[in-house]
Amino acid sequence: MAKRKRRKRYSGPDLTGHLTLDEGDRFEVEITGINDGGIATAEIDGAPIEVAGAIVGESVVAEVLRKYPERVAAKTVDVLEASPDRVEPACKYFLECTGCQWQHVSYARQLDLKRDRVVKELSAFDSLSETTVLQTVESPRQLGYRNHGRFTVAKKQDAGSIGYVNATTRQWLKIDECLLMDSQINEALNTFQERLADQSQLSIRVGSNSGSMLVQPKMEVQGIDIETGVQHYEEEVRGRRFTIAASSFFQVNTDQLSQAVDEIRELLELTGDELLVDAYCGVGVFAVLLAPYARKVVGIEESASAIEDAGRNSEGVDNVEFVEGKTEHVLKTWNDQYSEQVDAVILDPPRVGCHPDVIESVKVLSPRKLLMVSCDPSALARDLDLLCADGSFELEFVKPVDMFPQTKHVETISLLRSSK
Repeated sequence: MAKRKRRKRYSGPDLTGHLTLDEGDRFEVEITGINDGGIATAEIDGAPIEVAGAIVGESVVAEVLRKYPERVAAKTVDVLEASPDRVEPACKYFLECTGCQWQHVSYARQLDLKRDRVVKELSAFDSLSETTVLQTVESPRQLGYRNHGRFTVAKKQDAGSIGYVNATTRQWLKIDECLLMDSQINEALNTFQERLADQSQLSIRVGSNSGSMLVQPKMEVQGIDIETGVQHYEEEVRGRRFTIAASSFFQVNTDQLSQAVDEIRELLELTGDELLVDAYCGVGVFAVLLAPYARKVVGIEESASAIEDAGRNSEGVDNVEFVEGKTEHVLKTWNDQYSEQVDAVILDPPRVGCHPDVIESVKVLSPRKLLMVSCDPSALARDLDLLCADGSFELEFVKPVDMFPQTKHVETISLLRSSK
């Protein structure tokens, strides 16, 4: 489950004021690193430089987009010495739209970069520095995998046109096709293009395996037969239909989600006798699909809409129970509500990671196996250290999973065993 972090405003010293570079200026630079945002980095006279569209080891000509006190943000306009990992970006909007960081990087190298990021974050903790980090699991599709698109509708002279806002320049860019999106989303995007003058945002969610579609907000668009304002859509995972509300979270890469379900089932080694807790369970995908392999599954979720979806999605599955509430609250009082020993726990927290009380409660429950699913390597490393540093759990390995090809983002599956 994912939630965005707010970017902290910089309040440190001015690191770039001495540079004569201004917006629009071009300069040659050798790329020496990569930051957590997936952007190539360099240094000029001690000042940090970020160069979108470059690769470590390359020499490029870059153009200044913005000059901040803490860094200069630039983009690649010419490559003087190319990396062997460089490929031609498939998307005509690359670098103008900042949604993809790595379309210029070979997919094999993208997988390595994602593993490298996980290794870096874990290495910051003594308890995790020797952790085995497996190779990144590649996505079945590197393009056309997203089942959810969020778009910005322009105002003024471009009123009604649909596109994205560049994260650096804040300039709006009209988009006729996003190569990351399922073809159904791009078809709907073209249907609505230049016809939404009264709107500011457009969200399109589709069932990649079902053909179902949800378009928000509710709109009256003359001559268009796509229903808008629908509150639910359906998706199929591993042969089972799931209903998802407009306000409920669902993974954007359905193909990779299906693979993750199989991976988790194999790692938990369920025999049919276990009590499994699925914390942060969302609409119940893991709980429902793993129920045939466990004696009982209890899903925990604080979102009212997701719990309602989960109840609907589990119809006909007798050994699943869903509890509405914050995971930290439910697990803290677990022994007051249940007398059974918990055998296995799945933790799939939002991007910010687990609440400290969740970590402590899991230590008390001491399940035989603990499986963590995380979409933020830094939050993952922090939580794993809290679980392992005092010897409560032993971390067997971390497996990166590429849910988001062409971007810096990486999902991980971690397997831990109780030391008790």
